[in-house]
Amino acid sequence: MKTLTVALLADGLYTWDGGTDFLSNIACVLQNAKKTSDYDVKMYLVLPREYLPIRVARRLIKKLDLNEKANIERVTSVFKVLCPEVPVVFYRKHIKKIHDDGGNSLDRTLKKLKADICFPILRDYYPKMETPWIGYIADFQEKYLPELFDQATLDYRENNSRNQVKNTKFFVATSKSVKDDLEEYYPGDYKVFVQPFAPFAPQTFIECDVDISSYKLPKRFFIISNQFWIHKNHMTAIKAMKILFDRKYDDVGLVCTGRMYSDNRDGEYCNEIKKTVSELGLEKNIFFVGFIPKMDQIQMIKNSVALIQPSLFEGDPGGCSVYNANSLLIPSIMADIRVNNEVEDSDLIRHFEAKNPEDLADKMIKLLDEHRERPSKEMVIKHNEENIKTLSEFYVGSILDTIEKY
Repeated sequence: MKTLTVALLADGLYTWDGGTDFLSNIACVLQNAKKTSDYDVKMYLVLPREYLPIRVARRLIKKLDLNEKANIERVTSVFKVLCPEVPVVFYRKHIKKIHDDGGNSLDRTLKKLKADICFPILRDYYPKMETPWIGYIADFQEKYLPELFDQATLDYRENNSRNQVKNTKFFVATSKSVKDDLEEYYPGDYKVFVQPFAPFAPQTFIECDVDISSYKLPKRFFIISNQFWIHKNHMTAIKAMKILFDRKYDDVGLVCTGRMYSDNRDGEYCNEIKKTVSELGLEKNIFFVGFIPKMDQIQMIKNSVALIQPSLFEGDPGGCSVYNANSLLIPSIMADIRVNNEVEDSDLIRHFEAKNPEDLADKMIKLLDEHRERPSKEMVIKHNEENIKTLSEFYVGSILDTIEKY
């Protein structure tokens, strides 16, 4: 059996939960490559260590160091649970505004590891790398919802995308929508691999059976697992809950996980959410549980009637939360935005008209009235085995294609 050495680059991904999930999902898939291909994949988790040569400058930006420490703990803690055998390696990353080494430091590290390939690369820092690599752009939210960004962020995203296209020969995208947007907004001489929609759960999620009684949740509840950003559109789900309440489904809850802080694009957003819940008299039906341990979140998804994804923009169908729910055979109700429509309605996927709480409420009530049986562990395992095979073949094929044509 041949060996492929893959460096999974965390730069730009480990600062947000969705990016960390995406990275760990790739690692879990590639761990199974030898079951579905002629290759055994050896992996490294490659993390940046910010480098500033001037001691005074380092003292002035201690906050940066603290943020980096928190980000590193985030991604390494996830990998310790899901992929504990993947070693962590650091490379020296220069602050681009002070010194741009074009990726030479990273490439030296990759050569020491004898890496055959490095991906997913989210930044434009690495034009001088000799090691084959695959780029990644999560989405083009700024093209559709520019009002959610300040001008500096819009400029940064524009420059980053343009430089990526200029320097990158291969991309991986998590949806056809992202591929189409990339080719429309930034045409160039590159190839895009589109990851199929084939959600899977790590064994730890399948085996998860933790006690969440301390949260004091009702017997029947729906769940939203999103950050509290404006475009995640919690408001539509809250208004749908009011409709359920008025239709005598007043024993049903809505659980919202995630850090409840004001979106920096609208400082009043979270206050507005809390005010709306109070005005609608839903304080006993809506549960803001905060940023909770991953296994608690997974257990809540498993115990829920369904997951709701009201988001008005995602880079892949339903985002990470639908991915988690689908892998565990838990239904999802998601807004009918373009990327979500890449997945057709099924027993596990229902669409509702985005921003329409009445339509969402109708879909929620239908699921409540179905009284579905909980999926057995055997059913979940079979579902996951099929999807892991699909994804493993996709990633190994994409890696080999990139190396061959690089």
